[in-house]
Amino acid sequence: SGGLQVGDVITKLDGIPVTGKTDLTAQVRALAAGSSATVTYVRDGKAAQADVTLGALK
Repeated sequence: SGGLQVGDVITKLDGIPVTGKTDLTAQVRALAAGSSATVTYVRDGKAAQADVTLGALK
């Protein structure tokens, strides 16, 4: 959840730029399930941030 919505474009994860889907996947996989991260994203042309807790893969 974390406040993200369909259509949001993630630009950074914990301050590290995200260059695409593969990059985002690699960054998320490097973090442990249950850890927190700050996601910077763009929605409707405006930048925002959300603190999220990563879940475990099911």
